[in-house]
Amino acid sequence: MSVRRSLPALALLTAALVTGCSSADQQASGGGPLNGPDYADAGSGEECIPAKKGGSVAFGGDELHNYGSKAVTIDRVTLSKASGLRLVEAVIVSNSTALIGYGSGWPPDPEARSGPGIDWAHRRKAAGATLAPQPDNAKVANNLVLHLQVTAASGVHMAGVLVDYHVGSSEYVWHNVLGLTVETKKKSC
Repeated sequence: MSVRRSLPALALLTAALVTGCSSADQQASGGGPLNGPDYADAGSGEECIPAKKGGSVAFGGDELHNYGSKAVTIDRVTLSKASGLRLVEAVIVSNSTALIGYGSGWPPDPEARSGPGIDWAHRRKAAGATLAPQPDNAKVANNLVLHLQVTAASGVHMAGVLVDYHVGSSEYVWHNVLGLTVETKKKSC
């Protein structure tokens, strides 16, 4: 599965996507069904996107894959160690070919939203969403896409994304791989 970068060039993201792990700051267990075989890579990379204070950023390069045998319910999505960013909304977009990716502005670039296999029109709020179990070779992915607002003129960044979820009475936390830096002074990173 490829990831589209919603930057002007719409280049393919070359970093491999993997599922996350728990954050040490969280009380819930990180060993849940959204944590796949590569969860140890959490926080190992960073994406850079240019945007001005007051502008928006689309952060959509993560897949939530349910490796378990029961449905999971997302309770909330938060930013990890964020400075100068506010989470406006988090949505799940079903897709079968490419993830939405990263870029300046909201909604994401029209080409990223309307690509083959991307079901932007039927996106749903992440909080409260239920994700059914998926085989390792699932044909459809659950793309987590965040609308972030830039609230500062410098030092804008986050360590990553945290997803609190539960299966029955067991609570878990998923953590993505990539952090984010927003370049507010220049038009490119």
